[in-house]
Amino acid sequence: EAIETMESVGLDTIESRVAGLTDRLKEGLGDRLLSPRAYESGLVTFEAEDPEATVERLGQRGIVVRSLPHPEAVRASIHVFNTPGEIDALLDALA
Repeated sequence: EAIETMESVGLDTIESRVAGLTDRLKEGLGDRLLSPRAYESGLVTFEAEDPEATVERLGQRGIVVRSLPHPEAVRASIHVFNTPGEIDALLDALA
């Protein structure tokens, strides 16, 4: 059913939405961005002073991200079901 839903929405539509959301996040991250600026996927990696503590702090606010060991950073996984408001909440929580 998930595949049928994706096909009915259209893969180009899905990719365009994910690209727009990741662009919003990348712009808001500024110099902390470690991922390429150009769209490649919904995975966005960024610097955090203490990645483990950042993941825990964001989790307490209902924001799910993960830490990475190499590079020592945090990664957000953006997909079509995320909203601009969720991107803004992540950026606000990082401020």
